[in-house]
Amino acid sequence: MDYKEKRKSIIEMRESKEELNMQSAISMFLSSRKLKNLTENTVASYSQSLNKLSTFLANNEIIKVNEIIVEDIQEFIQTRKEKGNSAPTLNKYIRNLRAFFNFLRSSGYLLENPMEPIDKLVEEKRILRTLSREQITLLLDVPDRATPAGYRNYVFILLILDTGLRIEEALTFNVEDVYWKEQVIQVFGKGRKERLVPFSATLAVHLREYLELRGETDTSVFFVNIDGLPLKRRTVQEEISDYGQLAKIKGVRVSCHSLRYTFARNYILNGGDIVSLMKILGHKSLHMAQLYSEMFQGDVSKQHSKFSPVSSLFN
Repeated sequence: MDYKEKRKSIIEMRESKEELNMQSAISMFLSSRKLKNLTENTVASYSQSLNKLSTFLANNEIIKVNEIIVEDIQEFIQTRKEKGNSAPTLNKYIRNLRAFFNFLRSSGYLLENPMEPIDKLVEEKRILRTLSREQITLLLDVPDRATPAGYRNYVFILLILDTGLRIEEALTFNVEDVYWKEQVIQVFGKGRKERLVPFSATLAVHLREYLELRGETDTSVFFVNIDGLPLKRRTVQEEISDYGQLAKIKGVRVSCHSLRYTFARNYILNGGDIVSLMKILGHKSLHMAQLYSEMFQGDVSKQHSKFSPVSSLFN
């Protein structure tokens, strides 16, 4: 029995249920996510995944949500895989679709949840590339600090290197979220979890200088463009990537992510512990701690060679 025959037979065996078309279901779900006060990026991620699924289903003449079966989801994932989507991207689709169908099931629109048998894909272990001290120096030499935009970008890079903030966190904190006396910034991370992130006295000097250069605007967001509007994510990503190319940095993709990992690596090498690092970075699980441990394995090996008791006996 092929895919289409199998899904037809399953549909015929299902009990009739109030019919809800896919677009209406998506609209209801996204509204429910907005009511949960999720970030715009999270809602946009849900919307992208569900619209791709909706297009796939429509191409197969599947309109109603109670017509969707496990095989439809499997075929959709396989289609995305054939289009070149990586395992992490496919797992993002799976997470988003699971939330969507859980919502429909709990709301009574589905008798069965087609996502229940769907497992996440096994992902290859990532090697988190970081910048060396020399590469950091080269990168920081590129922005033209004599211009407002150049100095802003210089301070933005320093901020992530000093605090390990995610790009979204760095772009959305407000002027009043900086507590100068305590030297902490109040940010909202994933799931809108609030945390206080410390920053150095050196960074404080540059933050104050940028704030003076920034002047008064209609927005309270800390980093703004030349029009006084909140700085856009794509603008920052493109400009930092361009700086990396101009600095001729090889072996690591220069991005906000790599700057965040560079902060983490240097924090540990300078004597910081994994538990406090997790709090600063806003991680909830030990998975990332394990990832950082693996990332720093080369540095641990160097330290072992330097301080090995056996080696010291023969040197």
